[in-house]
Amino acid sequence: MTPILLTHTDLDGVGCAVLVRGTSSSSVELVENGAIDARVRAVLAGGHSEVLVTDHGLDGDTAALVDGFVAGGGRFTLLDHHRSSQQLAAHAWATVDESRSATGLLYDHLGRPRRFADFARLVEDHDLWRHEDPRSARLSALVGLLGHDRFLARFSADPEVQFSEAEQLLIEHAEGEREDYLKRKLPQARLLELGGNRWAVCYAEQYQSDLAERLMTELGVAATAIVNPGKRTVSLRGRGVDVSRLAERFGGGGHARAAAFSFAGSDLELELARFEAALDSALG
Repeated sequence: MTPILLTHTDLDGVGCAVLVRGTSSSSVELVENGAIDARVRAVLAGGHSEVLVTDHGLDGDTAALVDGFVAGGGRFTLLDHHRSSQQLAAHAWATVDESRSATGLLYDHLGRPRRFADFARLVEDHDLWRHEDPRSARLSALVGLLGHDRFLARFSADPEVQFSEAEQLLIEHAEGEREDYLKRKLPQARLLELGGNRWAVCYAEQYQSDLAERLMTELGVAATAIVNPGKRTVSLRGRGVDVSRLAERFGGGGHARAAAFSFAGSDLELELARFEAALDSALG
């Protein structure tokens, strides 16, 4: 059976799909958060002899199944960078490095294919929230503008990050809409002084990473919590504050600068006022 990649749906996960699609004949499947364990179990039972998982962790029961799969001659590789996956590093088939992106780890794993060097660097620049190259944010925007399938086809065939005129027009239009949205949201942020750090809490259903960046830059906060009430998720960003530890308290995960969790089905969902009180307590 053809080797298969199971990866996440954000830029980092899709970046892994671009590398695999552009360098091999492996099949590629994008998997949402919370669905990876069930999908890995199904793939292991489905006759695949070679499986690659990127930008996802696995629970203990699934890891035990992978051990049996490998002991039986199967090939399995997991590449992740989330703190919640550190326990997997004890397995020979797993590499977990919080200082890298999944795309960066896969780029190394594949022998650093030269034509994908700039693409992999830009994905890592955005995913680790370094933002040293403005093209990385535009690359992330294109995932939403083009959709996963078109983005994957576009960059696996031509990984040079030189945007076409049509792509540039799409990006510029989206940037205008984003700027209007951020201007409306910025005054709505609630500022907190907790644990010696300034936090901003804001409700937003779009542009969470961009809003976090703007809050830190313009309000001088060290960390942000962006609440999406529709999806019942909280996106955390920090500089000098390890936000992954807070995410883990609520059953989520991530890395030091960027993490997230869902409060769907929990006591936090009963009312957002109670959620804010619980968040304040946790931060303090």
